[in-house]
Amino acid sequence: MRNHPVDITPLTFLDYPKKAACIMWYTGCNLRCPYCYNPELVLGHSNSQIDEMAFLKERRFFLDAVVLSGGEITLQPHLRELCEDIKKLGYLIKIDTNGSNPQVLRELLDLKLIDYVAMDNKMPSERSWKIAGGVRLFDRFAESLAILTQSDIPFEIRTTVHPELLDEADIIHMVRESHALGYNGTYYLQYFFNAGTTLGNMKPPTRRYDRDMLNHHAPLPIGYRNFPEDRGKM
Repeated sequence: MRNHPVDITPLTFLDYPKKAACIMWYTGCNLRCPYCYNPELVLGHSNSQIDEMAFLKERRFFLDAVVLSGGEITLQPHLRELCEDIKKLGYLIKIDTNGSNPQVLRELLDLKLIDYVAMDNKMPSERSWKIAGGVRLFDRFAESLAILTQSDIPFEIRTTVHPELLDEADIIHMVRESHALGYNGTYYLQYFFNAGTTLGNMKPPTRRYDRDMLNHHAPLPIGYRNFPEDRGKM
């Protein structure tokens, strides 16, 4: 018996490029990122009774895609079966992942069960173990990136940024590492969004990033999401 999502965002136009999608949120994560604003998903255990398939059957003429997120979605024990059921209804599937389970990712790709991947790059390689309980997270990220670059589906790499955790030099280093591993797309930076209690009780940033520095020194185009200086712009 598989877990059910603890919540469903019924409609988003932001989380799957150019598609109307819903987001299904699942509990459980193998990382402890201090800026995480979903501690109840990271630390919780699902006893949800949400009938996600009934929800999707009712909305298949209104939605194009399903985003599977969390938590870390690749920890779900019946993820393959979930994707198969969603695919039978005709939906595209995107997963949000930290890249720590490359073999799960490979299986989903080999079976053509996913159509888009957003993969987080958490920290520079030499510091990634700090949020992964001693696991060499970057090695797994690198393996997952190699799998994605050899696939034929679109994907993106993104990093949630907070100036007290990652400075401009850290970010440039991370972009360079990803580029050296074969990534050639836009590298997305997601500004820390203080929506309440976080795992590390992070406070709002007290300074802004030097975007001229980032744009000049990064070897890939940078996409900025939720940056305070962009809010309100059309």
